[in-house]
Amino acid sequence: MRQLWRALQGVPQLLLVQPEQLSYDLAYALALLPLVIAGIVFFLQDALLLFALSFLAGIVCLLAIQLARLTFGLPAWIGFKATHPLVASILIACFFSPRTPAWVAATMVIVFIVVDTVVWPQLQRVMLHPALVVFGLLFLIDRQLGVGFINPFDGRHLDDPLLLWYKLQIVIDPVKLYVGNVPGPIGVTSAGAILLGVTYLWYTRKVSLGLIAGFLLGIAAVALAIRTDLGFQLASGPSLFLAGYVAADRRRVQLDERFTFLFGLAAGVATMILRWYGQGVQSAWEGLLLASVAVTVALRVQAILRRRARPAGGPARLRTLTVDSGEAEHRQAWAPLRPEPRQPVRPEVRQPVMATSPVSTAYSRGAASRPVRAYDSQGDPNDMVRQMRSAATRPGPLRSVQGSPFVLLPALLVINPVGLWLTWTAPLVGRRTKLLLSAASALWYLGVAGLVLLLVLTRR
Repeated sequence: MRQLWRALQGVPQLLLVQPEQLSYDLAYALALLPLVIAGIVFFLQDALLLFALSFLAGIVCLLAIQLARLTFGLPAWIGFKATHPLVASILIACFFSPRTPAWVAATMVIVFIVVDTVVWPQLQRVMLHPALVVFGLLFLIDRQLGVGFINPFDGRHLDDPLLLWYKLQIVIDPVKLYVGNVPGPIGVTSAGAILLGVTYLWYTRKVSLGLIAGFLLGIAAVALAIRTDLGFQLASGPSLFLAGYVAADRRRVQLDERFTFLFGLAAGVATMILRWYGQGVQSAWEGLLLASVAVTVALRVQAILRRRARPAGGPARLRTLTVDSGEAEHRQAWAPLRPEPRQPVRPEVRQPVMATSPVSTAYSRGAASRPVRAYDSQGDPNDMVRQMRSAATRPGPLRSVQGSPFVLLPALLVINPVGLWLTWTAPLVGRRTKLLLSAASALWYLGVAGLVLLLVLTRR
């Protein structure tokens, strides 16, 4: 109890005094709390159902990844620099419309976690955040299904504030945008909650402040040029969310700190131009996507040019000079005036050749039998990248599976009886892990059953 009490007393110091020691996932989880609370307060049941469903989808992905590690033996670069599935589920859910169907929400969460965990770590120098691609897919699906935004008070279908400004030239009070009682995504309508979370992420040194400042300055410059309300354009919650939580993530920023401001400035200008042409709340991720694609193409071209120029203009070979001894120069530079008597040259004594024994010593035997650990990046941080590249050229890990992949792959998508049977029959899986997976599977089925029952009751 004393140790637990001391640990609880150290939590405020860790969160407020030493926040740079927090991991990215924990810092993002704390920064997303104001967004979740504000979304539930304004959209009530719709936001609660979407957050709960997205969180359940994140749990399924987390268990599937753990089961894949135990079954397939996935390499260490799976999940390298990726967002935790539970944090990623809430991050994506904040941008959902209150009218988003349940299957669309679960699909978008699963797509983001798969791309972020499996595909993105294999890419070398890419500044394109996977969330921007997922938001683009979400926009296309919502447009085909006719999903829009609603007023958080009366539930009427209403366009977002930026689209109303484009169609009717109506400027909503920036105070309402700051509070969040306007139509929009469930978690990012309140600019005040977003600024609170972004401030904490900057305090924990997890986001690039130069990128955010450049983004806001680009929006402000174009807003002043077209003579529109500056406070209204800067107080857009979705734009602040995409710039602060998504684009400014230091794990994804491949540019030097000197160029992040220019990147944010270009993205802000593109966002404001897209608003002028009626893109509304979608203009932020479109502008950031365009800037990210341009920077990614530049980085890839630079990497290709360096790779081609390396063999032609490689480092020059060093000439090796044979030096007998350093004492010769010393005698030549500080030679005495009187000649020294010559010393007789000693004949070279040859050492007897040692007989080799077929039995190795304990030291050599231990060094030879020591296993080489793959993906060991304790010495050089670049080892992980080299190992990821070499793993991408080798065949996949499905060949090492004893069972058929057509039976194992569906078992990894959703924790089901087949997956549990494979887990309990695996000899290398500990009993504690088996019990945890079984308990998580039971909770998953109970949660799905409760969610279906709640949806049925609400429709009645």
